[in-house]
Amino acid sequence: MKKLCLLSALAAATVLPAFAEEVEDNPSYGYVGAAGGMFLPGNGNSLKRAALVTVRGGWYLNDYFAIETEALCAPHVSSGEGGTTVCGGSAQALWHLSGWEAFDKLFGCERFAPFLTGGLQALCATRHVFADDSHRTGIGPTAGIGAFYHLTDNVSLRFDARAALAVDSPCGMTYSLLAGLQYSFGD
Repeated sequence: MKKLCLLSALAAATVLPAFAEEVEDNPSYGYVGAAGGMFLPGNGNSLKRAALVTVRGGWYLNDYFAIETEALCAPHVSSGEGGTTVCGGSAQALWHLSGWEAFDKLFGCERFAPFLTGGLQALCATRHVFADDSHRTGIGPTAGIGAFYHLTDNVSLRFDARAALAVDSPCGMTYSLLAGLQYSFGD
């Protein structure tokens, strides 16, 4: 399982330099954001649905690709034997689908910008609640879809739907639905 995480990190490290030439020709800029939503645990653990808050920061490599880190917390998650707090973080890449003529014609709106995400997520609970109450952590790959609605050049509404698979324990999938604001800055 640790080998899979290491291979994922190595793959990301080899893919990102492939865009270096394109990145040099495009201005880059950063962003910060916050969101709220729902934490939706899958089967294989005793967790129940709960409110979720996140903060994130990232950097656009060009008009189509960004990398970001995120901290997340679900402070009051019900479990089989009481409540727990689930916190964690993720590192992921975003691939923006807008800017390509086919997608722009399909959606017909310059303010709407769909995207795909992929990366690695780690969750930690204050009690043993993952994998039939035998693990406190869940680490593994994450993937998702989402969309921006650009209110201004710097401020956007952001919507995310993501799934994460914990490969270090048999707890299965966890899901999240998020909505929030993002502020972009830089060039």
